[in-house]
Amino acid sequence: MAKPKLVAAGTLESELAGLLTTRHNLQTRQTAIAAELEQAVARRREVLIQGSDAAATAEAERACRDVESTSAGIADALAEVERRILATEGKIEDARIIGEREAAAAILERDGKAIDTAAERVRQAVADLAKAQSALAGAITVTAAPHFARHDFHGRRSGEAPEHVAAYLTGHMIATMLPGIEVSEAGRQERFGWLSARPIEATDGETPAKPLLTDPLREVAARVRAGEASPDLPRFERPEPDFAPSVSQEQIFILEPFRYTRREGYLPEIVTHVVSTIPAPVAKRAIADGFASRTEPQNIEALKARRRGFSQNLDIYTLPDLGFDLGAWIEEETARRRATWLAEQGRQAA
Repeated sequence: MAKPKLVAAGTLESELAGLLTTRHNLQTRQTAIAAELEQAVARRREVLIQGSDAAATAEAERACRDVESTSAGIADALAEVERRILATEGKIEDARIIGEREAAAAILERDGKAIDTAAERVRQAVADLAKAQSALAGAITVTAAPHFARHDFHGRRSGEAPEHVAAYLTGHMIATMLPGIEVSEAGRQERFGWLSARPIEATDGETPAKPLLTDPLREVAARVRAGEASPDLPRFERPEPDFAPSVSQEQIFILEPFRYTRREGYLPEIVTHVVSTIPAPVAKRAIADGFASRTEPQNIEALKARRRGFSQNLDIYTLPDLGFDLGAWIEEETARRRATWLAEQGRQAA
């Protein structure tokens, strides 16, 4: 949006002062000419009453006309000066309003710039804090985490994961340094159920890692060195998640009916409909073996015609066996995922 044109206030004030002076002078002249007009009218009246000659009467009339013309000119000039005074005062008021608006806008823009600069510093500090918190979580090993000395109504929280210990210590420091911000541990799913968010109260000083973790570590270290504690240190072992895969369904086009095993000991599952939705691992094998396709075949109408009434008096064992056991696949995939996870944790399968 274009800014309104701003006229210098000093120029307008000077113009107004000149107009006010002119008005005063004209008003003074108007007062004087009013007296002259009154005298001219009185002389003309007297000439007319006395019946003077035509020359005297004409002179009296001319004198009245001259004074009246001058008075009318002064009145017209005064009216124009009044108009200009009003216009100039309006310009001065407009300039005042524009000045106030510009000053207010400049304040907001100045504040916005200052806030952006300060907020960027906070953003950078938070980014640095995130990196530092990640480094703290990496520094808390599986042999250090069990010495976390934080207590709540369940007792000592010595079974916390390293990342949860780091999150608590970082949140504690934030709560200490920034008392105007409420800090809580995030809610999370545990083996025993959902753990609700828990507020963090700054009760362990501004360096909570010392009383809650490193001091207990050093105490145990001294006891181990003195032979008062076992060197076989406790370790945090992350609970095993559920490794069983979620088996999705996939819609495919069946080129040739087939059967597969859903689980050992159960009757085979048969797939005969031209358009079928089956477990994705089964679909993948069927497509690989030429029994099905993800794209619609050109002879789909012919396939549908051949399949009508196909299942009547059908011996399921006459259908080609896909040779795929879905239950066995799930067990193998679960074992593979568990072995990968254990390797990542540096543990061996029991």
